[in-house]
Amino acid sequence: MPGCTAEGEHKAPKDRGLQEYYCFCVDHAREYNAAWDFFDGMSQADIERHIRESMFGDRPTWVYTANPAFEDVLREKVAGFRDFEDIKAKREPKREEATPEKEALEIMGLTPPVSFVKIKERYRTLMKEHHPDRNQGSKEAEEIVKRVNMAYTILKAAHEKYETIMR
Repeated sequence: MPGCTAEGEHKAPKDRGLQEYYCFCVDHAREYNAAWDFFDGMSQADIERHIRESMFGDRPTWVYTANPAFEDVLREKVAGFRDFEDIKAKREPKREEATPEKEALEIMGLTPPVSFVKIKERYRTLMKEHHPDRNQGSKEAEEIVKRVNMAYTILKAAHEKYETIMR
């Protein structure tokens, strides 16, 4: 500033390009910056556009959802790079494979995680409830007992295998 004898070490921008600066003393830089308006001379639409663009680092963006053939466009773009799997198949949740252990837990009315102590307790409860002597020789009760015995055997073997691995 004319007449100022303080050292001009502090930068203040000359324009919106922010490439060139004035050098002022601290007091005059503060005064200049307080009065300077980055958006001076811009229309309201230009100001809003600048704010929107700065949200994405001033990089161009595209609205893909406006295109009804969006999936087809993407498939065409990547077709040369790799085999493109059906997008809809990827969106579908993968079904868990039925394992003997999962089926055995279902038969016994249990859900993982479950301790072997709980498995034993549930086995005893089911055996008491469906034992043929208690159900007057019911064929249905016999079938349930067979299924519970098979389920218990599967879960016991799985537990023993787990214990062997963990040692």
